[in-house]
Amino acid sequence: MSVHRRWFSLPREPATVAAGRRRVRDLLTTWNTPLDEDTRFTLDLVTSELLGNAVRHATGPAVTVGVHADPLHHRAVIEVYDSSPVLPGLAPGRPADDEESGRGLLLIAELALAHGVVRKRGGKWVWAEIALPGAASRPAGGTADGAPRPAPSGKIAPWAMTCQ
Repeated sequence: MSVHRRWFSLPREPATVAAGRRRVRDLLTTWNTPLDEDTRFTLDLVTSELLGNAVRHATGPAVTVGVHADPLHHRAVIEVYDSSPVLPGLAPGRPADDEESGRGLLLIAELALAHGVVRKRGGKWVWAEIALPGAASRPAGGTADGAPRPAPSGKIAPWAMTCQ
């Protein structure tokens, strides 16, 4: 089994969320990445939240999505790059029961093995690592020993350290 990586750009508009979700799922299927129903649901939800936040809160005409699949290690990483330097809320609070938004970071924190943000020149990458079927259970947001998982760049992401 080999590691697969692909990046693609989409316009920063509401229809991008559904299109990006389909494209991520299609790539993983094309790569014969093992997916069960729970994993597909998790990937769809995490992808939707990452893209939805970029579409709603970022700047610029486009967003870039990175998809990385490592079936041997039972991991997939979804990254969304946007050109806004503003980081997502570093400590997601609990929205009021009657609020219609504000739960995305909480959902990602619960569903992802790790997640974070990496500042880049002219913007940021917001990412989440998802367990593929067959993965050993790990604490959310960290490694087996509870330490924060390094960001895809190899640096510990501040968001991953504060949103465990």
